[in-house]
Amino acid sequence: QYITTISIMTPAPDISGYDYLTVLVCSANVGNAEPTPTSFAAWVPHDGQIQDPLQNTRYPVGQEEINLSVGPYSTANNNNNTNSSNVNQDEVVETLKSTTSKKGKQFDIIVLGMQEAAFVNKQQKAKEKELAMDTSVDSGGGDGVLEDGITPTTSSSHPSSSQHTNTSEQCAASPNNNNTNNNNNNKKDKGKVFNHLKKGAKKAATVGMVMRGISANQTYKRDATSTTNLTKPLTENVLSYDNNKLNNLIKTQCPSYEMVAKTLRGEMRLFILAHQSIAEDVSDVYVGAENTGIGSIMANKGGIIVTLTLRNMTRLSFMTCHLEAHEGISHYTNRNKNLAEILGGAKTDPMYNMQDATIISHHMFLCGDLNYRIKFSEYEVKKEDRMKKMIGNNVKKMMRMSMKGGMLKREERSGDEKVAEEVEVNNMNEMGGGGVGDVDSPTKTTGLGGDEQQQAEVAVVGGGGGEKKDEPANGSHFDQAKALVEAEDWKALNSGDELAVALNQKECLVGFSTLPCHWPPTFKVARGEGYQYNEKRTPSYTDRILWKSAEGMANNVIPFLYEPCPDFITSDHKPIRGAFAVKLNKSRPSSKQDHFHSLVTHNGTESEPVERQIQILVSDMKCTNLPIMDNELIGGLSDPYVKFVSSPKELLYSNSSWPKSSTINKSLNPVWKESYHLTLDWKGMKNGLAEGAMLMLTVVDYDATSANDVIGTVALNLNELVSELDLGGRGPSDKVQETYISKPILRNGQEYGMLECKLKTAFLAPKEIKSFLLGAKYVKTATKMSWKSKMNAFTGLSIR
Repeated sequence: QYITTISIMTPAPDISGYDYLTVLVCSANVGNAEPTPTSFAAWVPHDGQIQDPLQNTRYPVGQEEINLSVGPYSTANNNNNTNSSNVNQDEVVETLKSTTSKKGKQFDIIVLGMQEAAFVNKQQKAKEKELAMDTSVDSGGGDGVLEDGITPTTSSSHPSSSQHTNTSEQCAASPNNNNTNNNNNNKKDKGKVFNHLKKGAKKAATVGMVMRGISANQTYKRDATSTTNLTKPLTENVLSYDNNKLNNLIKTQCPSYEMVAKTLRGEMRLFILAHQSIAEDVSDVYVGAENTGIGSIMANKGGIIVTLTLRNMTRLSFMTCHLEAHEGISHYTNRNKNLAEILGGAKTDPMYNMQDATIISHHMFLCGDLNYRIKFSEYEVKKEDRMKKMIGNNVKKMMRMSMKGGMLKREERSGDEKVAEEVEVNNMNEMGGGGVGDVDSPTKTTGLGGDEQQQAEVAVVGGGGGEKKDEPANGSHFDQAKALVEAEDWKALNSGDELAVALNQKECLVGFSTLPCHWPPTFKVARGEGYQYNEKRTPSYTDRILWKSAEGMANNVIPFLYEPCPDFITSDHKPIRGAFAVKLNKSRPSSKQDHFHSLVTHNGTESEPVERQIQILVSDMKCTNLPIMDNELIGGLSDPYVKFVSSPKELLYSNSSWPKSSTINKSLNPVWKESYHLTLDWKGMKNGLAEGAMLMLTVVDYDATSANDVIGTVALNLNELVSELDLGGRGPSDKVQETYISKPILRNGQEYGMLECKLKTAFLAPKEIKSFLLGAKYVKTATKMSWKSKMNAFTGLSIR
């Protein structure tokens, strides 16, 4: 994983100029606590200043970090350097530090992704607790527990037996003892009612905060020439204290920015800020969200995606998410699933509802509390083995309890025996705790939930029979991670990073890159300055930033900052931030000369101007290892066809549909004998063939009785397919470019088989198309699926 490669560096581009966009991505698990202004300022640079965090960072992004990055951007994973940056990283950083350009001193776009960003007014909460305390004292106790599990320490809440006696004697001696008892009873009843209502209100408020923003996706249409500020969130309600506080913090910290998107989803938030100098260049802002909490309904977990277009040429997407927590292989697997669920559910642009944001974006940035943990190899024990050890320990403990007289009544034991029993029972609960019934069912986890289960599993792996006194819940695992942190051995810590493993093994976010975390883990820490780690959790890099670029555009993103914010003191996570320079796609001047040309014949004579367009011939197309999409009752296979999709849509979209191939019935390895002819229509396009133009081959499973299912997409860079053609020349147009494709089919960040084909492209006049198609077998113009094709797909027959 850590391979250093040598490549020839090119001079750093002028990323402070107008060809580049500077983007700051900030991610914070707020910890359901109100951030102080000082903490917020430690996370978000004042007014988007670039040079201050660059000059003061303790963890600069140098060439070593670039070489050790994970994913397609990594030079270690791309020795041919075709998909990784060869820009001199150190020169980029120094250029930004010293730039005098006004544009280069502030970020163009600021992204704020927040998780557990729901909190209440502390002062109001304190008043409620004080009132509850007074009511509890007056009423003689109630249940003795206040909001957030705080137990009153006043003696009247839990009076001793002597206090009961004294109170009884005083009442007996009083002539008005009946009235006193009645008053006390009334106060007690009122106290119980108040506590009951208070707890109900707390639950309602918690549910309300988690449910906020659960509504249909919303689209913001901002005309590039309009100054209308569309900052309305998806939804807001009366629980707005935290909304107002965060809005005020953002406005105070970023006064030169307009908010082009503000999205609330339960406890998750996503803010997109654009500097005033470029705000009018932002258009077509789309918002999508997906919940992955309890039952995939609750919004305590999930994600939000915002897609926007800058200067009508460059499409950017930003995603924040909060994934399943806890250590263990099952939670790791669920995190990978969460990411796919979010990408599949949070569709943004309705024009491309068959492709997720990772496909339709030129560049996508992802941040959040991903909850991936650090796991060292010596702790990688199969779950079945852990459960067997847990069960064995439980049986031994129960036998020891029985031998000690564990079946005797508790009242008949001495104080020491009671303490011993409590220790045994607690250890049992930590190690498996479900009782005798669990012995027959090794997969049962009754009595263990969430954190307790992962602590028990780690304790077993570490060889313990429960926690020893003064020993962390996860034993030497915590000690090992803490020792590496103290030694600042970042490489060793990163070697156990679950996210890096998932990316390298393509278990999630295929095509995404991330820099190594050459700084202390951000979780789980005490709320305060610095890094004081909770001994019940393995210090881990749960808070992360990743990015992905479209085919052929990986070099257009240059990371230059990636660091934690240790001075953020109000959360049990340390927020992080990352900065990137993004090269913008160039636009071509709108002119008929882009596709109308005079043809120069071989004898040197010039013809009348004729229209020339890009022609594409797709042949030898096949897919391998497609997933099963049909029910086993109807064959358990798939009925795939390919839909040809373009971006911009004007290139191929006509008559309210995209062109398609024929359907191959009941096959996971389909082969198309036909060749498909596509003509890119430049009419109606404002800017010709821009750098970001894409051709997407989307593989779909046809279903006659229900909606078709998308298998996945291969996205191609159209400019690469025509790079050898003279699109603006006036010479002979017989040049043909051939490209062979063999790429994974992607959906929601995961691979679903492979697609192979050959593409021939040429820039031709109408009369030249016939010769271009000569030699191709079974040439078809991709169109809508005919009724015969639908019937063939449904019956498996071959109707001609």
